[in-house]
Amino acid sequence: MAIASPIVCSSLSPSTHKLNVISPTSISVLRPNCIIALLKSCSNVREFSSLHAHLITSNLINDSLITSHVLRFLISIDELDYAHQICSYTFEPETIIWNTFIKNQLKEGFPEEVFMTYYHMVTQGVVLDLSTFHFLLHACSRNFALQQGSEVHGRILKSGFGANKSLNNNLMGMYSKYGKVEEVRQLFEKLPHKDVVSWNTMISCFVSVGMYREALHLFDEMMMGGVKPDEITMLSLVSACTKLRDLEMGKKFHVYIEDNNLQIDGSLLNCLADMYVKCGKMEEAHRLLGRCQKSEVDVVMWTTLVSGYVKANKIEEARSLFDQMAERNLISWTIMISGYAQFGRYFESLDLFRQMRFENVSPDEVVLVTALSACIHVEDFALGRAIHGLIMRYGMTFDGFLGNALLDLYAKCEKLDEACIVFEQLPCRSAVSWNSMLDGFCRSGDVDKARSFFNSIPEKDIVSWNTMLNFYVKHVLFTESFGFFQEMQLSNVKPDNITLIGLLSSCARVGALNHGIWLHVYIKKNDIGLDSLLATALIDMYGKCGCAEIAYSFFSELTERNVFVWTAMIAAYAMEGQAHKAIDIYLEMEVMGIKPDYVTFIALLSACSHGGLVDEGYKYFNKMRTLYNINPKIQHYGCIVDLLGRIGRLEEAVKFIETMPMEPDVSIWSSLMRACGSHHNVELAEFAFKHLIEIDPINDGAFVLLSNIYANAGRWDDVSKVRRKLHDTGVRKQPGFSLIEQNGVLHKFTAGEFSNPQSAEICSMLEEIERRLIKQQLPDTSSQHSERLAVAFGLINSQGKSTIRVVNNIRICGDCHSFMKVVSQAYGREIVIRDIYRFHRFKDGYCSCKD
Repeated sequence: MAIASPIVCSSLSPSTHKLNVISPTSISVLRPNCIIALLKSCSNVREFSSLHAHLITSNLINDSLITSHVLRFLISIDELDYAHQICSYTFEPETIIWNTFIKNQLKEGFPEEVFMTYYHMVTQGVVLDLSTFHFLLHACSRNFALQQGSEVHGRILKSGFGANKSLNNNLMGMYSKYGKVEEVRQLFEKLPHKDVVSWNTMISCFVSVGMYREALHLFDEMMMGGVKPDEITMLSLVSACTKLRDLEMGKKFHVYIEDNNLQIDGSLLNCLADMYVKCGKMEEAHRLLGRCQKSEVDVVMWTTLVSGYVKANKIEEARSLFDQMAERNLISWTIMISGYAQFGRYFESLDLFRQMRFENVSPDEVVLVTALSACIHVEDFALGRAIHGLIMRYGMTFDGFLGNALLDLYAKCEKLDEACIVFEQLPCRSAVSWNSMLDGFCRSGDVDKARSFFNSIPEKDIVSWNTMLNFYVKHVLFTESFGFFQEMQLSNVKPDNITLIGLLSSCARVGALNHGIWLHVYIKKNDIGLDSLLATALIDMYGKCGCAEIAYSFFSELTERNVFVWTAMIAAYAMEGQAHKAIDIYLEMEVMGIKPDYVTFIALLSACSHGGLVDEGYKYFNKMRTLYNINPKIQHYGCIVDLLGRIGRLEEAVKFIETMPMEPDVSIWSSLMRACGSHHNVELAEFAFKHLIEIDPINDGAFVLLSNIYANAGRWDDVSKVRRKLHDTGVRKQPGFSLIEQNGVLHKFTAGEFSNPQSAEICSMLEEIERRLIKQQLPDTSSQHSERLAVAFGLINSQGKSTIRVVNNIRICGDCHSFMKVVSQAYGREIVIRDIYRFHRFKDGYCSCKD
């Protein structure tokens, strides 16, 4: 073939000249690549004619590559007759030329164009051979073209190739990809001689549509038919065992593979590892790794093992394998980062995320969402904002999980302005987006803004209602929370357990027993399932409303009781000072095999404290460490300090504080101060006060308590100094208030305030009580304290011998404590007052706290 000179080639550039102006002599020396370039510049048959002549005279028409491009050109301009004419000039049979064309289309990744070529072949009467049908079936499988596949199947039968084994295997493979089990089965059963490919296709089809047992049965038939399985057979069968979690059968196949010297590598190795991992046999899976050269193990195998250890709650083993990986892909990084987050090890999760970025691995949406979630948990707002910048740098859209994760970050970090910006940028706002934004407004503490945003949510789901309801509960807006619950019912949104837990918590906080009982009845009437959390909330509500026996009655009816339920019952008795009953519940819990947690021991030690059980307190404090391996927290130490203080062992309490492995907090020193006040130890009270205000210089309770201790000791100059100091530091004494529920309405009384509509009647009742106190020669120095106003209100508005229940936000003072004992005896009424430390149940002139 002649070689074209550079001048000739450049002069024939398709971008500068039209083909129809080139003479035949000028193109006689063209190379095939120049011809292909010229062919692309042709737009019609007229422009192609001179090039066509050159192809014939130069015999290039027999070049398969050139002929393929000529066919593509003629088909593109709809000149099929011309294409048929071109093929007649070649030495190759016309069918082979078209098959080559189809083969190239498949190689170039255009299976849809194969069907057009196929239709042209049929139109022109081109004979279709076995290769044609193989190519067509391959195109149907790749393009998921069932309709075309069925048509090709029909033409195979018409062409007389219906009995061809290889075509039948390909047809089975095609139908298998569509999940057409019956079609595959019919083809399979008609095969007179089934080879390993036929069996593999049938088995693979069963596995792909979830017919795992049928796939396993085929293996037995295959063996009986004398066909030896290969690695592909085993791949499908082991996959079936994985789906069935049939470890025993999976092991049998593993033995067969090794006994028959089948090659365990690549996909089969990964499949075996996956089977052992998902069947919970990590040791077996890991053993596969030891049998191979590490260079032969691909990233899929490593990732499978790392994922298995994460799912088996073995994060350290997962990390050890992860660190050995020579190659890590995004999936392996994501599994490890998510694994740490799943176990609450957010710092490790974020450290690994930083390492991933250091190694220039580009993150995807999943790993970024995980990292943002970890930032929320560790309150690393700076890193969260940096991830936001990374998202923008990668040009990712704030959509779906990623947008909501960013919104959640800013909302939970109380960056409301930034949250609003992200919210406005979201292309599509889902229910999650609206609820995250509502959560941000609730965290800001502004009830009006939160409620306004709630009202603007277009479609409120149960999460929206629960978020707003829990805001009211958190801020002790009891009336608002129940009013909101009524709105929820009117809107036809069915409350769930979270709703009811929130409302019960609200009742417990304010001592609204009647509302709590109503909720309990509501739960029964609506057949709402009692999970452990809802059961715990009910016990907690009854306990904090001073009804430990009702709590126990409900507790006894429960068929399933976990550690939270048992702990709530112990706490209910502890609050009422029924220490021995609390201990009995704990002992029963141990007998039932329920392992206590650190909260259980807080409740138990609190019971010992309220009951003055020193030996038992030390016993359970030590048992917590030695038997249950629970390291005491500051709350446990506080219970022991409180216990020692209550019974007057103040020096022992101080020594105990000195042995603590952590620094004492405000609660420890406050507990010691209260004990010093009760046992009139001014010097030690001053010692505790000094340490307390070093931690919290503006603690109003500390100043008030020290002032009262000085007053009881008759040190009035010191009282004045403390009061002056309190005034000079600008610290305001927390106002005392009391809550009482009456006829479904919660009433709040503040010390010295008479704004209640029944104030005149309350004053009259207090005067009557005062006269009784004078008769008993008791001082009346606190006549306007809030609990007295609440109890007077209760006496006026309740009938018969009903119990009066009051909740205080501060500790009841000694004078009011004496006052309540007199009232309980004089009026024959039981008075239950819950202050911030415990319950006081006054009856017949006595208190359950035993003074």
